[in-house]
Amino acid sequence: MVFVASDVIKLLQIGFCGFAMPYRFKFDEKIQKGFRRIAGEQVALATDELSIANLPATAIHSSRKAIKRLRALVRCAGPALGPKAARQHDKALRDIGRLLSNRRDADVLLDTLTKMEEQVGAEAVAMLRPLRIEIEARQAASSSATLATDDLPSIRDALVAEGEALAEARLKGSGISKIIDGVEQTYRDGQAAMRRAYKSPTDESMHDLRKSVQAHWRHMALLSRAWPEEFAVRIAAARELSQILGDDHDLALLKSEAWTLEAADAQVVVDLCEQQQNGLRWSAYSQAVRLYAEDCGDFARRISAYWTAMQRVKLAEKKAAAAIMDEAVSTAAGVAPDLGSQSTLAAKTPL
Repeated sequence: MVFVASDVIKLLQIGFCGFAMPYRFKFDEKIQKGFRRIAGEQVALATDELSIANLPATAIHSSRKAIKRLRALVRCAGPALGPKAARQHDKALRDIGRLLSNRRDADVLLDTLTKMEEQVGAEAVAMLRPLRIEIEARQAASSSATLATDDLPSIRDALVAEGEALAEARLKGSGISKIIDGVEQTYRDGQAAMRRAYKSPTDESMHDLRKSVQAHWRHMALLSRAWPEEFAVRIAAARELSQILGDDHDLALLKSEAWTLEAADAQVVVDLCEQQQNGLRWSAYSQAVRLYAEDCGDFARRISAYWTAMQRVKLAEKKAAAAIMDEAVSTAAGVAPDLGSQSTLAAKTPL
């Protein structure tokens, strides 16, 4: 799937990822209040998805995405939370997410096999058949209801408990600066992950890069009110890069699964996967270089400037609206407003 900026702008306008709770900070809201609001919304979304009867794969996927947004929020607010608290919250959310990952991985393995068969052709179908038989047999033997009946209550309880902990979290400072610090650190981590990934392109280093890219575009979503059109471009680019790296990770899972076969059959699958990965990694390279081209400090200062400038604009708009309302009230009361006064004109002027 290719994400374009116009699509992302629509998502930002209606509520991120299509639900009615925008994943964004507000200009007229203290950062601690915004943090608690967003965290509460994401916890509610994740737990609601896990309450669906028979738990379809789409519900698990939606819940996992909400947990990833929570982790990105914690990383963004890390400097304000403090290193120890941020690590504790991130670990708790990571562990909850892992409880949901097994079902997702099983579904992804078969989807990845199908993609490879379509891309490589009839020859691949025969070479991949032993692995498909193995995965389908294991999936048939395991009941998806096991997760729904045995594990879901404890997962929901863990999410609720973490939501309560996040609701009580105390952040240092009331302004945006600490959040910008968290954004800058994640951006810096992404640059380092990119250098490691292309110096030593292993499955693990590529997966680390993907996680940094995902955190970055979620951070851009959190601050997107500063300039929706500008941020939408970065979000779209990062999501597309994340998708490419996600396909690479799915192939890595398939390679790992292949070693359950006889050595000769496994090697055939691994070779096919690595051919696909080489193409994906070169495709990702130019996008990653461009996404992380800017100096960390320059990037953070630019994002901070956008937020501060738009915050001033919104404040001026609010004052102008209040002045217009005062005039309307005065007129209704029979008091003629002084339309030529400097104060009234200033209140109507955005800047």
